[in-house]
Amino acid sequence: MKRFFIGAALLGSVLILFFVIWYGQREQARELLPPEEQIVTIHGETLPEQPNTLLAIDPSSQTVLSHIYEGLYRFGANGEIEPGLVETMTRSEDGATYTFNLKASQTVNGNAITAETFVDHFRMLADDDTNSPFSFLLGDVLNAKAISLGTKEPEMLGVKAIDEQTLELTLERPMEGFEQILAMPAFLPQTMIGEWRNLDVNGPFQVESIDAAQTTLIKNETYYDADRVTLEKVVIWTDEGLSSEPDGIHPIPYGTDEGTLESLEGKLVDIPRSGVFYLKPNVDEYPFDDADFRRALALALDREAVEESLARAERTTERLLVTDQTKMETTLEGEAATLFKDVLDRLEEEEIEIELLSFVDEEARQIARTIETELEQLPGLQVNVVELPLGDKVRKEVAGDYALSLSGWQPDYPTFSAYLTQFETNNYLNSSGYTDETFDRLMNEARSTEALADRNETYRQAEKRLLEEAVVIPIYQAGRSYAVDSRYAEIGFPVIGPSYVLTFSKVFEK
Repeated sequence: MKRFFIGAALLGSVLILFFVIWYGQREQARELLPPEEQIVTIHGETLPEQPNTLLAIDPSSQTVLSHIYEGLYRFGANGEIEPGLVETMTRSEDGATYTFNLKASQTVNGNAITAETFVDHFRMLADDDTNSPFSFLLGDVLNAKAISLGTKEPEMLGVKAIDEQTLELTLERPMEGFEQILAMPAFLPQTMIGEWRNLDVNGPFQVESIDAAQTTLIKNETYYDADRVTLEKVVIWTDEGLSSEPDGIHPIPYGTDEGTLESLEGKLVDIPRSGVFYLKPNVDEYPFDDADFRRALALALDREAVEESLARAERTTERLLVTDQTKMETTLEGEAATLFKDVLDRLEEEEIEIELLSFVDEEARQIARTIETELEQLPGLQVNVVELPLGDKVRKEVAGDYALSLSGWQPDYPTFSAYLTQFETNNYLNSSGYTDETFDRLMNEARSTEALADRNETYRQAEKRLLEEAVVIPIYQAGRSYAVDSRYAEIGFPVIGPSYVLTFSKVFEK
C-alpha cells in the first residue's frame, strides 16, 4: 500500500510538471500582434479631470498621470511597488536619511529629469501656497509640517540634490519603508503644468488626444525604458460598451446581469481595493456615547446577510486594515441580545430608535436595508434609514451632524496609518467625536518606531482598540471586477493607487 501511494505521488508530480511545461510552451508559442495593432482598449472609465499631479484626486486622473510620468517608484505589473527612476537606494546609519541614485531620464521635450527636478517638485508639494491635498504625505520629512503650516519656507524641506543624479531625503526620525509612498501620483516629477496634450512628460506614454468620448495615450519614444514598452496606443472610452464592444477591458458595473457577462470577450478578474466600508457611530451622540450599545450593534450585525448585496469583487470583513495580510482574531465576544438588554436596563429605556445615514445608490440602498433588518432583530431597537445625495451626506458627516453612518474610506497611500489617523483626537478628519488616550498613544508610538514590522504591529493594536470600542464596525472591503481580453497580457491591477498598470502590457494573437 505504501508503495502504491509513493507511485501515485510520483505520477501526480509528473503530471503537474507536464502541465506546467505544456502551459509555458503554449504561452511562448503565442505570437505578438504587429506594432500597429499593439493597442489596449478600456471601456467605461470617466474622463481625467486634473492634469496637475499635486492636485489630482480623481482615480481617472491619477491613473493617466501614472502612465505619462515616472517617478522614483512605480506600480509594477503585479501591482506591487517597485523602483522607477531609482537605480539604488541606501539609508544612513541612523536610519533617517535616504539617498537615491537616479537613472537618466528626459521628457518628450528633451528636458532632463534630475535630482533637482525632484527637489523643486517636493518643495511645491509641501508649500502651503500650493494647497495640495497630498502635502500630508511629506509629514515625516524634515520641516515638512512647519512648511505646510506656513511657519517655514519650502527651501527648509529635508530634501536636496547632492549632484544631478543623487537625491537625498532626510526624515524627522528614522523610519524603515518610507520609500513606499513615493510611488503615489503626487510625487511624479511634473516640470510644467498645462493642458493634458501639452504636458512635458517622461513616462512610458503621452496624451495624444482627449475629448468627451475618449482619452488616447500613445507610446513615448523618449522614455528611458522605451525598448521594453510594447504597446503603441491605449484608448480609454467613457462608454461602457458592454453590449456593443465585447473585446478590450471592461470594468463591470454593479448589477450587471450574467447574460451580459457571458457575452464579453476574455476572463473575469476580481480585484480587491484598499477601500473599506463600515458603520461609523458618532460617539458624542446618545445612545452611541455608550460603548456597550455600540458593541451590541457590532455583535448583532451578520455580515453574511450583506453578501448578496455586494458587487462580485467585494468581500465582507471584520477588519479596518483590509490590506493587512496578517490574520487577527475578532475582538468582540458575547451575545448581542443579552448585551443590548443590559444597555436598555441601565439607560432605563424600553426601546431605542436610531437613524442610519446612507446615500442615494442602489448598492448602498440594499446594504442599508439589510443592516436595518439585522439590527432590528435586537428586541426594542428601531432603525430608520435616511438616504441623501452623496455630497449632502458627506457634508453632514464632516460636520458631525449624524448619529450612525454607512461610511467608507479608501486610502491613497500604502501604509496602515492611512486607515487610522482619522480617529485620532486632533485629526481634522475625525468626525466621529472619538477621543481616546490609549489609541492616541499607540498612534504616536507607531510613528516613532523605526522598524516597519514593529510599526505595523503597533498599528494593529490601535486598530484592535477601535474594534473593541466599536468606534468603527467594518462591513466589507471594496473591489472592482474587470472583463479582460484574452489577448492582453501583463495587465497590472494594484490594490492601491492607479486603477490599472499598462507600462509593459502586450497584445497577442488569439
